Amino acid sequence: MKTKLLMAVAAMLLAATGAARAEDGPYVAASVGAFVGNDYTHAKTWKTAKGNADKKYASTIAAGYRLDDFRFELEGGFGRLADISGTKSATVTQPNGDLSMWTALAGAYYDIPVTKKYQPYVGLGGGVADLKNDSSLLVVKEGTHGALFAEAGLNMVVWDGLTVAPGYRYLWVDAKGGGSDYVTSHIVKLTARASF
Repeated sequence: MKTKLLMAVAAMLLAATGAARAEDGPYVAASVGAFVGNDYTHAKTWKTAKGNADKKYASTIAAGYRLDDFRFELEGGFGRLADISGTKSATVTQPNGDLSMWTALAGAYYDIPVTKKYQPYVGLGGGVADLKNDSSLLVVKEGTHGALFAEAGLNMVVWDGLTVAPGYRYLWVDAKGGGSDYVTSHIVKLTARASF
């Protein structure tokens, strides 16, 4: 019985390491995700207008290059941080609207070589983010600002040259000024990456 159990465990370990790690060289990637937490400045009328925010989606496309256990990426993204709604009044002319963002970011990632099939990863990067706010219930400094991010996740090789990776990203946008504070976001995402 013990021998069969050991053989089963060995077979599982072999299966886990069976798929080849992504090869060095160029790749393309795309991700979809959701904003699970945002921090931005509410207007003074937020409470009286019964302001509400529904968190929305994030998406990116990227091109990168893998070199051993390191990856370097250039990425473009678009997301709607929130749909804002509230009650219109004499002091609140436009309660309903979106807070949206375009991003252009460069990042460096390290894939931790645990097995050939599964590699946790960490990454850092920065670039610019362009914010657009359509609701008078928020105080957001619109326009293009500097941005930084930190990310962690798990690479899973599903086929030679194809990797999927669930991950988490913290994004910080330097949009302080004009009564608004920095804009920060917590994003959960799923990335597909194809090497060629």
